[in-house]
Parts: sequence; structure tokens; C-alpha cells
Amino acid sequence: MRVSGYLIFGMLFISASIARAQNVYDVIVAGRTIGSLKVFDDQGKDNTEQHRIESNFKVMFYKGQYSTQANYSGGKLVSATCAHHVNGDLKEKTLTKSAAKSSYEVLFSGEDGEDKPRLSFNTPISETITGLYYKEPINITEVYSERYGKMCSVKKLSEGKYGVTLPDGKQGIYSYKNGLCREVKTDLAGFKLRIVLNENKQVSGL
Repeated sequence: MRVSGYLIFGMLFISASIARAQNVYDVIVAGRTIGSLKVFDDQGKDNTEQHRIESNFKVMFYKGQYSTQANYSGGKLVSATCAHHVNGDLKEKTLTKSAAKSSYEVLFSGEDGEDKPRLSFNTPISETITGLYYKEPINITEVYSERYGKMCSVKKLSEGKYGVTLPDGKQGIYSYKNGLCREVKTDLAGFKLRIVLNENKQVSGL
């Protein structure tokens, strides 16, 4: 996973008045904390819901921000945005939006996404990778990647531990206790990356 283009973190700017941080995680590489990840939750009106993750990090000469936001209505994904900035520049942005009943369009932009073709997705989406920070994927076999615009397989590895295989072949390991995501493990430029729940860092708003 290239630090400059494909790190799973960032920031999405949105009004703080409608957001509240639910959980805060430390981002750790080689035993050193390089940033944080915040999980926000907003229960809207008329059976709508918003999941949002913001993260910032610093690795060597890279300062990065990453964000995902997924909007749901009636338990189905309506739209999703995933954006990744490095040193202030937009590296990659993916927009998923409803095109018709049970179908979606996926658009890519940014330095690493401008040459990617538009995708069409014809399967209803109810579970996403962002959602893995909100609940344990019990009896869930696949989730939608807001970044890749594709489905990813989910496999239970042991009690409270699940492997998620990304389209690039890499695997993320999600660990839960009492239904709460406690740790995520993945790879970063040859290093093992850990996203660990910090129970002492609970915040409200931005």
C-alpha cells in the first residue's frame, strides 16, 4: 500500500453541528503513533443514517488526511464519498451515487483517480468497509469498498476476528470485543499498520 496514494485515512470537512465523535483510534506504525482516526455517527430523520470517518497522519515526509462518508436510507446505501489528501493535494477521490433502483455509478477523480473509468454497480448495498467500525460483521460475507467501488469478501477468522480481502489482494484484520471494533491491522509501505481504539480519547464535535 503506497503511503502517497493509498493509505486508509483522511478528513472530510462537514458542519460540526450535526456530528459527534463516537470513537477515537490511534494509528500506529512500527510501534509509533503517527496519527488518529475518528468515527462519527449521525442518526437522521425518516430512517436515514450517516457513517463518517476522519483521519490524519504523518509518516516521514508525508502528511495525509483521509475521509469516508456513507449515507443510508432505509438500510440501503444512497451515496458514499472517499477522499485522500497528501501534503495538501488531492490524491484520490471516489464518489458512489445512486443511479436508479438498486444500481449505482462510481466516479473517480484526483491525481491517482483521474484516469480510472467510471464504474456501474447493479447490486443493492447495505454494508460498507466504513461500517466495520460501527458493528461486528456477524453473518456478513461481503462489504462495499467506498474507495475501490467494488465488493470485498469478509471471512470470520476466529471469535471476534474477521479478515477483509481488498480488490488489490491485501487483507485487513478487524478485531471486536462485545461487538465494538477494537483494532484494525493492515499493511503500510511494507510496515504493519495498527488502528487501535483509544478509550481515553472520546470527543464531541470537531
